[in-house]
Amino acid sequence: MEKNPGNTSKISARINELTNDLKNQQIETFRWLHQNPELALQEFKSSRFILKHLQDLSNIEIVHPISKTGIKAILRGNKPGPTVALRADIDALPVREETGLSYASKVKTNYQGTETYVSHACGHDANTAAALGVAAVLNQIKDELYGTVVFIFQPAEEGVPPGEDGGAALMVKEGVLKNPDVDAIFSFHANSMYYPGTVIIGDGITHASMDNIIIKIKGVQAHGSQPWKAKDPIIAGSAIINAIQTIISRDVDLQKGAAVITAGYFHGGVKVNIIPDEAEIGLTVRSLDDDNHELLMRRVKEVAELEAQVHGCYAEVIYGQHYPINRNNPDLYQLIIQGVKEFAGTGNLVKYLPKTTSEDFSYFSQQVPGLYIQYGSAPIDKPLSESKPNHHPEFMVDEAAIKFVTRLECQLIINALKKLHMSLIKGENIT
Repeated sequence: MEKNPGNTSKISARINELTNDLKNQQIETFRWLHQNPELALQEFKSSRFILKHLQDLSNIEIVHPISKTGIKAILRGNKPGPTVALRADIDALPVREETGLSYASKVKTNYQGTETYVSHACGHDANTAAALGVAAVLNQIKDELYGTVVFIFQPAEEGVPPGEDGGAALMVKEGVLKNPDVDAIFSFHANSMYYPGTVIIGDGITHASMDNIIIKIKGVQAHGSQPWKAKDPIIAGSAIINAIQTIISRDVDLQKGAAVITAGYFHGGVKVNIIPDEAEIGLTVRSLDDDNHELLMRRVKEVAELEAQVHGCYAEVIYGQHYPINRNNPDLYQLIIQGVKEFAGTGNLVKYLPKTTSEDFSYFSQQVPGLYIQYGSAPIDKPLSESKPNHHPEFMVDEAAIKFVTRLECQLIINALKKLHMSLIKGENIT
């Protein structure tokens, strides 16, 4: 194995040259993805579009489909070394876009039986456009790569329909991190609360665990004028929603980390003068501590069942999709952080603090050392105070962010491969 990786400044200049050449193509890629958003496990057009771009790169090996609509692409460098992966999420959201952009999404589709608008209100189109740019750039400088790069284009990051499998969990199950064995994995995500040029990065916990829980309440139907003949699931459901909030305020040790229970929907009944025989509550439950997560899973069930019983009803608690806590690997962070500082400038780095949002990137980072990083994407022609957050109808990505993060990803991957290569020579491993 070689012990003296090549001239970094020369490689950086080449990356800058190639990303300048790719700028217009990347914007076209971003705008096409933006105008053609697809929901989880419906990303068929997106997959074909990504495949076409990858097939135009002669040195790329492609595995498709994986996790139903996902893609794995392998670029082997000309020098021996480790393997790092770059994950980009490709799905969109059931959100109506209200940005007024000339290339705004007008797509409609069916979401769980209801017609809905669809948009990339989370920036996955930018994440994917950047990753495709990285593949194109590194393909042209593979002589400088100490090892292998695996590109993972992941569907269903925003969650799968009830009863379905997909996303990162299914990709791991189907072996996306094997053949070749991945030594480290990175993911970059747009953040509209910062301008392009900003990097949001940290070690340790970044995202909370997430659990979807459905509570089905069974009662006894009766005429609305005679409630004493009913066992009212709506009253029972209202009591459950109020009672479960005391789990957060009285049961959870919040010194260990934040926790949240939110009722996203409460359905019951069809007519004002009929007490229905059933109702349903949909919950999202978040925790930044594993012990608190276990407590929440147990106490939601206990409280729901007991509150239903108090009102003469029966509650069935159904545990749905789960994302684990995501932890950025501290050794991997230390390995790459100096290079990130040199690339972006220390003043453009923001510490990534733990959030109660969730990310199924955690399924990857449970298997191999991982880093989840965000990049600023707020429109540069507006005050930050006017920039809308992810999942908002007016969420926008400034196209200047795409070239910046493409360069950052290229530089980080090259540096990570070199440093991991040197660590392996020394017999050192990150864990």
